[in-house]
Amino acid sequence: MKVAKDGGVSTNEQTVVKLESPAIRTSKRRTITRLGFVSLVDAAPFFVAQDNGFFAKYGLNVTLSREVGWATIREKILYGELEAAHSICPMPMAATLGMNSIAMPCVTGMILNRGGNAIILSEDLWKRGVRDGKSLHQDITNRRHFRKYIFATVFPCSTHAFILRDWFKSVGIDPDIDIQMVTLPPSQMCRNLAAGTIDGFCAGDPWTSLAIAQETGWSPACSVDICPDHPEKALMVKESFAEDHNEEHLAVIAALYEACAYCDDTANHESIARSMASRNRVNCDYSLIMKCLSSQFDYGMGRVERKPGYLVFNRFDANRPTQEQADWVAKRISSCGPDLNEQQLDSLKRRVFREDLYDEAIGRIDSSIISKFPPNPIKDEHTKTINRYDHSCG
Repeated sequence: MKVAKDGGVSTNEQTVVKLESPAIRTSKRRTITRLGFVSLVDAAPFFVAQDNGFFAKYGLNVTLSREVGWATIREKILYGELEAAHSICPMPMAATLGMNSIAMPCVTGMILNRGGNAIILSEDLWKRGVRDGKSLHQDITNRRHFRKYIFATVFPCSTHAFILRDWFKSVGIDPDIDIQMVTLPPSQMCRNLAAGTIDGFCAGDPWTSLAIAQETGWSPACSVDICPDHPEKALMVKESFAEDHNEEHLAVIAALYEACAYCDDTANHESIARSMASRNRVNCDYSLIMKCLSSQFDYGMGRVERKPGYLVFNRFDANRPTQEQADWVAKRISSCGPDLNEQQLDSLKRRVFREDLYDEAIGRIDSSIISKFPPNPIKDEHTKTINRYDHSCG
């Protein structure tokens, strides 16, 4: 891999961040904006923006499209079947680099939420005496000649995979040797755990909370325990869409910003949960979604703790796609993808995480709506300050 003359990232004969296929360009004349989502609690801003008229307020006629998983989201963005989507935050970078897909420059002008993931282990592991990472390591060692445990994440290059691998390494488990990692859509995690085809997984709500509620799994740690305040979902678009449909793109960001602020107001959680529970959205029990939106995290097996930073939609300037967040993602992508030098990483971060687009969109929102939450560190239940983007978690 080499650096292109313009500072872009090149590999072999093609410049990844410059690559664009004319056949995949979208029309500049369109009356409907198609937005994709995966059935998760952190997709709430899309439903809120639709139900409360935020999209319409900014002149958008939006159609929401439920997708089964992240590979489908990626392909539909790349091939122009969706204009924008609810995406795991590493995906715009991964698509730009052509990791497991065609190489297509993609950008994000908004982070949709921070945190919200948890590691789930099977009830069978609990019965075997596993209580935390160290006892899991011991059980894996004891059974290494009998079988290799299988753990699932939602996508190979995802925050979930990063967090699970970080947690394994922190307790002495080598994720590349000691266990097997597989990929499953989020909605299929619980049934596979119950069937015994996997021994654990890392995913977002409601599927983590559902496994605990069904008593098929329990959590030794959630994302705020492992890597507090990490960027989680992002609004993903092709770079060509951001350029050719700038007004439409900025309107989507502005509408979703208002929706994220709405989601962080606890007074709205009941209406949000009822809306999300429907079959064509998250298709999950209303009371479970309310639990997911609360500041209490249920680890299972009688352990419940206050975790106010577990899922953040808007507080603490959560939606700004900063270079600090880009760095968190880029360093992890470089560990599982192309070998990029510092100059290449800087080029990639600037190209994909577009704080300038965010600022332009926010400038269109009434100042009374802009979040007044200060950009302070999130504090845990013991009021100990946690430094945001603490790179020791990876």
